Amino acid sequence: MMLRKVLRTMAEHKGRYIGSTLLLLLASMLLVTMYQASLDLEQTFDAEARLGNLSDAEFTLDQPIDAAALAAQFDADVELGGTADVDVDADRSLRVFSLMDSVNKPVVEAGKLPSADGEIMLDQAFADANGYAVGDTVQAGGRRYAVSGTGYLPNFIYIIKSKAELMADPAKFGAAVVARSDFAQLDDAVAVYAVKFHDRTGLEAQQAAVKNALRGQGRTIVSWQSTDAKVQVSYVAMEIQVMRTMSAALPGAMLALGCVLLSMLLWRTLKGESVVIGTLYAEGYTKAELRRHYLAFPLLVGLTGGVLGALLGWAASGAMFDFMLTAFPMPDHGTSTAPWLLVAAVALPLAVLCAVTWLVIGRVLRTPPAELMKGGQAGADVGWLERRLPLGRLGFPARFRIRAQLRSVSRTVFLLLGTVVATMLLLYGFTMSSSVDSMLGDIDELYNMKYEYVFTTPRTGAPPTGTEQFNAAYVSWEQDEDFTFYVTGVLPDTDCIRGVGPDGQRLVFDKVTLTAPLARKLGVGVGGQVSFFDTENWQRHTVTVEQLDNNYAGEFMWIPLARYNQLFGQPSDSYIGVWSQEQLSFPADTIASTKTMAGVEQAMRSLLDQIGPMIYTLIAVSFLIGLIVIYLATGLIVDENRGAISLLKVFGYRKAETNRLILDSSAPVVVVGYLLGVPALLATAQAFFDSLADSLQFMMPVKLNWWYVLAGFAIVLATYEVSIMLGRRRVNAIPMAEAVKAGTE
Repeated sequence: MMLRKVLRTMAEHKGRYIGSTLLLLLASMLLVTMYQASLDLEQTFDAEARLGNLSDAEFTLDQPIDAAALAAQFDADVELGGTADVDVDADRSLRVFSLMDSVNKPVVEAGKLPSADGEIMLDQAFADANGYAVGDTVQAGGRRYAVSGTGYLPNFIYIIKSKAELMADPAKFGAAVVARSDFAQLDDAVAVYAVKFHDRTGLEAQQAAVKNALRGQGRTIVSWQSTDAKVQVSYVAMEIQVMRTMSAALPGAMLALGCVLLSMLLWRTLKGESVVIGTLYAEGYTKAELRRHYLAFPLLVGLTGGVLGALLGWAASGAMFDFMLTAFPMPDHGTSTAPWLLVAAVALPLAVLCAVTWLVIGRVLRTPPAELMKGGQAGADVGWLERRLPLGRLGFPARFRIRAQLRSVSRTVFLLLGTVVATMLLLYGFTMSSSVDSMLGDIDELYNMKYEYVFTTPRTGAPPTGTEQFNAAYVSWEQDEDFTFYVTGVLPDTDCIRGVGPDGQRLVFDKVTLTAPLARKLGVGVGGQVSFFDTENWQRHTVTVEQLDNNYAGEFMWIPLARYNQLFGQPSDSYIGVWSQEQLSFPADTIASTKTMAGVEQAMRSLLDQIGPMIYTLIAVSFLIGLIVIYLATGLIVDENRGAISLLKVFGYRKAETNRLILDSSAPVVVVGYLLGVPALLATAQAFFDSLADSLQFMMPVKLNWWYVLAGFAIVLATYEVSIMLGRRRVNAIPMAEAVKAGTE
């Protein structure tokens, strides 16, 4: 009998309970989808690292060492490999690795490893993007190779050239492996040692011990890169962290909304059934029996939403995992099975809902049965705020709308929180787009040239006509040797680099200058000191920061060219590269790298293209959440004011006037919720970006363009209007006889 009554009550207010179920379904679905995909990605990454024996660090030295002796000394695998960047054609290039036997071993997808001269293994993404198959030939670095196979490299998963790149583009850049004999014939090949410790505890201390031992042998460490700080590998861990964070934040917000909504629904159900509860209470039903009866509401909603959401999330996680493998190419080692995640997706909302329901029921059951039987609990409470507001000075429409909100604080809070959450979801994608647009603007503002040419060796004297010279060094921060950045020597009156001061004025680079993201990461300001090591010879340098460049185009330190050369012990007119507005031609053996600003901008545009689907998905989800929340809130208003609506019709109010009085009373709450959601989003996004700053190769500025704010507001208002339109039908369906019936009762 009790179950039939529960089902009958839910059928009478099916819109409310369907909305609650949808919120819980979305929460469980997002939790399972994101967390399961992160588990699968983590399992695949761990398998790739295990099969390839991923190194703990890679380093280059000024002189060769006995790798076997170093391995024995530190109980590790140490192997000599190497890399070289070679051109395939004018638009495509490869980073070629020497085949290794014990550390950073390639994992073959098709074909086999290169075992003879003239064979090459391409990374799977580059082969797919350019149509290469096993048996084809590819020209790289002026030589022709036969494609022996395709596969993956455990130490080069996110395939970008350097920290300066933002997005991988397999159509233009890829990785390859050749036999040691072929690698020795490549121009500009760099010998790289890889180390993998057998003891998996205290890895940082073991790396420090190896560094000290090498320096004690008189070796200069030209570069040292821990795998944890290598963007081509660390991006995978960063993505796992992001997905874990989002899998907690978004479902948590929706679960909170669902709990608030269900507690309100149950509270109103209990108030409406106070006479029935009092009668049952007086006839001998115990509190435990009554609790069990009303706990059926959250059990049905929680089980339905949780189970359906968990199943849909588990099904969607496979598609999300496949998408992640397109960004981080790795062999598919299969998906993991996490029954505990499915159980948690159902049990967590169920436990929270039942706990909230238990508290709500307990509050009602503290009332004596006699008072419950009088129906005294059904009346609307006049709160202290309503008593203190001078509502008598306002007209009837204003008084009616204000009282409609003040006499149901829980409903108002639910609508407010729902609007805030929907706003944050909606504007998050817009914030990402605005932030990337801001970085593009900073790049355009910083670089007032089109081409950058870096020579293989430093030059002196006058630069080529029409160019501007610069010098640069890749340095390692003293407090954290894994954190590296560029120190660039520029002409004080340079026009190729344009900085922005704190007041927006143009900077003159006659002082030691730090860009804003680098200053934030180093934790220094004007007057602070920065110590770093030159990765070429490991000499220590210390400079005092004299001004800041409010530009987020990169992490740079700018020093006047003459002071730079003096600091690094080079001739006063020395330079390593030139900037130019025109494309120049240099002998191939004199150029180490060429960079175009159009290429940098294209990388940022690629990032925008990548986040486009996410933006549209967030807009759709936020619209759905906003529609559910506002529709349920307006539905509660209609149900709570059925008698008032009927009386308004009896008094001659037209449909449009009645709808404005009843439904439009929530408009200010929606507006306030949106206004609160904007700063809440900016604060959350700033904290989120800052938490990822150590993993990212740049610090994303949090920006939100005003037209996006207006567009978001228009979408929220459109959501509100759709829900109001749905609510009008319910208002129009209430007959005038409702008032007469209420009076007879």
